[in-house]
Amino acid sequence: METKIILKRPVHVSHEARLEKEAVRRLLTFERFCRDNALWDEMRTCYDQGAEVHSSWYRGSAEGYIEALSKRPERAPHHIHCILVWVHGNRAVAMMETTLQQRTELDGVPIDLAADAQMLYRLVRINGEWYVKEWMTIYEQDNIIAAVPNAVLNIDPAELASYRPSCCALSYLQKKRGKKFYDDLPGHDRPETVAQAYAEADRWLRGL
Repeated sequence: METKIILKRPVHVSHEARLEKEAVRRLLTFERFCRDNALWDEMRTCYDQGAEVHSSWYRGSAEGYIEALSKRPERAPHHIHCILVWVHGNRAVAMMETTLQQRTELDGVPIDLAADAQMLYRLVRINGEWYVKEWMTIYEQDNIIAAVPNAVLNIDPAELASYRPSCCALSYLQKKRGKKFYDDLPGHDRPETVAQAYAEADRWLRGL
């Protein structure tokens, strides 16, 4: 994989460099907290002007993303597992391993959706503060289970198998809801797309 900075083993760095990485982690944790708890005004403060979002259901400006989120009735909180950060000057790239969880219904049956994904962030430092410049979803895997024991889910296995294995549950639910779903994002079922996303983030980090 052609990267010069990201995906490299962490080495001992100065106290100041550690503080910068921790500042990025705090910002991203807070951004997801705001998203999950409907703190829209505070969420806006985490983004740079002109920032872009490439998620499973939205593609466009961060401002438009937050506006669309504020109108969605369903709640889908994120559980953050870890955040890796690489800093180069006033730029940073971060990778967040996360699981999105949602309690909803499918044909009247309560279900739990769990979607594992990696969020690949690009950030910039302006006047000493970090802001999100762009992020995209990298699909890993997802699943649907009945929230009530012994409940029967009427899901056509053939239809589920027609979607990408890294995001088949999300694809299925979004189609059932009649909503847009972007299934062309990078995913671990298409490793070449993940490698390309990493390489592009690395080049951007180096200012190329």
